[in-house]
Amino acid sequence: MKANQERRTKRDDIMEVASKLFYEQGYNQTGIQQILQEADAAKGTFYGFFKSKEELGVAWLKERHITWNGWLHAAIDNKTTPRAKILAAFDFLGEWMQKCDFRGCAFLNTLSETPEPDSPLRAQITQHKTELHELFQSLVNEHHAALPKAKRDQIAATIFLLFEGSIVHLQNFRQEWPLVAAKKQVLNLL
Repeated sequence: MKANQERRTKRDDIMEVASKLFYEQGYNQTGIQQILQEADAAKGTFYGFFKSKEELGVAWLKERHITWNGWLHAAIDNKTTPRAKILAAFDFLGEWMQKCDFRGCAFLNTLSETPEPDSPLRAQITQHKTELHELFQSLVNEHHAALPKAKRDQIAATIFLLFEGSIVHLQNFRQEWPLVAAKKQVLNLL
């Protein structure tokens, strides 16, 4: 048995099952009972780790943020220019959507199920998307250093929106054309 398997806890089992179910079925469609059953965990054990399903959902989104950003950075960090990194992010998006069978973004999917603006889930979603926007802003600032700040801000916002729109419509149409169209616009902006 490997060392990391020996240290695995029931919390890890609950998180793993919840992550899979929240992503595949949706947050609202997944009940605590199903998570407990599939994780082979008792209700008392669950509530020893999480006060509520919402707290579990926040923990899931925090972990998903780390995982997804790891995938993104693995795809872009080896590129040598900001332009190449931005384009690689869009290439990554196409590959990732194929791998997840166009299931889409866990954050956007959960957002559509969370109408309350002050929900802790929405706070995690906003944080994730803010960091993605900041990444594009940083890359655009470096690539277009000579442009005025307002112009760089507009370009970064547009690239971010093209990225996010691509996610939604790749999921919706299950075809590559939204990404192809978005990437052409990104090339025009760079």
